[in-house]
Amino acid sequence: MAPKRRTLEIFLSLGASAGVIAAAFGELPPAMAQQHPHGGMHHLDGGEGGEGGEGAARSERRSDAELLLVLAQMQGHLLVAGELLGQGQLRAAEPHVGHPVDELYGALQPAIAERRIAPFLPLLEELRQQVRIDAAAPSTAGKLAAARQAVAAASRSLSADAAADPAAVMNLVRQLAATASEEYGAAVAEGRVVEVIEYQDARGFLLEAQRLLQGIGAMLQGVPTAVPPQQAGLSPEELEQRQKQL
Repeated sequence: MAPKRRTLEIFLSLGASAGVIAAAFGELPPAMAQQHPHGGMHHLDGGEGGEGGEGAARSERRSDAELLLVLAQMQGHLLVAGELLGQGQLRAAEPHVGHPVDELYGALQPAIAERRIAPFLPLLEELRQQVRIDAAAPSTAGKLAAARQAVAAASRSLSADAAADPAAVMNLVRQLAATASEEYGAAVAEGRVVEVIEYQDARGFLLEAQRLLQGIGAMLQGVPTAVPPQQAGLSPEELEQRQKQL
């Protein structure tokens, strides 16, 4: 595995700019609110977690834009988990439902308390436990949908007063793509995917970026499937170059 999970560290280093728009965080389309198109769900491994949540909880007050980026990363984790569950890759999905709990929720906790946003950690935990105990159960899809809806609701709570701003949405997409590029760089060596979870993280972030704004298909060529291909679709340098062109 790559050194300790970098998701939150990348988020902090990106320095999200303020003013991310409510338009980017509207209601999930009905089909997605019920279930991922592949019928699956996400699961994250908590084995490497903890540092993001606890450290962020002690840090200074985050801007709405920074918090919205964390929520978008959560959605990315849940998206790729959904794909893996839908393909019967149950154990592979587990890490991806754990990361929102272990690495990301802590960054949101102060804002959730201060701004009276409905807490949703129990829903994330419920999903993780479901995937650990019986990921193939029919109830798993409902728990995944509930977790995704809760993340979307928190996003709307943070951005409810913001005016629609395509430039800010584009900024968020660029930052998700930059995070994906970092994850992909850690996943690929000598033309092969050597860190599967990082590869899948990159795909999840790009799927969420595409949900927010169509037009990043060129980057998704590097992560075409939830289960990595034998040979990497793009080199890390090629993916980074495409990310910088957004």
